[in-house]
Amino acid sequence: MKLIIMRHGEASWSAPSDMERVLTDQGVREVSSTVASLATQKVDRIFASPYLRAQQTARIAAGALGCEVETLPGLEPDGNPQALLPMLPEAGVILLASHMPMVGCLSGLLCDGTPRSGPSFQTGMALILEMDILAPGMAQVLERIMP
Repeated sequence: MKLIIMRHGEASWSAPSDMERVLTDQGVREVSSTVASLATQKVDRIFASPYLRAQQTARIAAGALGCEVETLPGLEPDGNPQALLPMLPEAGVILLASHMPMVGCLSGLLCDGTPRSGPSFQTGMALILEMDILAPGMAQVLERIMP
């Protein structure tokens, strides 16, 4: 399976709550650039955090890649990557739209077996992982896509 872990684009700080922050024009450009680089991937499903900026990111990806967006509360910024794994499909090409620190922790868990060793993601960045089994320490990085 392939897992594309993507951080939302740049978001405005002007919002009533963190959950309601929207993508800036720059954030939309970042996401669009990254998604254009993913055009060769046949994405089967897209999951997004319930936060607005991740939903917007996922909708941009969905429009370009021909998928629907499914909301997955486990993708929130401070979600538990270990608890997220059983919620994910174990086959296909899956795109996740989420936040720091979740994207870094999930990448670290899947590649190195520990959520503490994951990379930092700039806004709009995606990491493509491949694994035979969706389990800690089983993934390898195929590609890092920067906006």
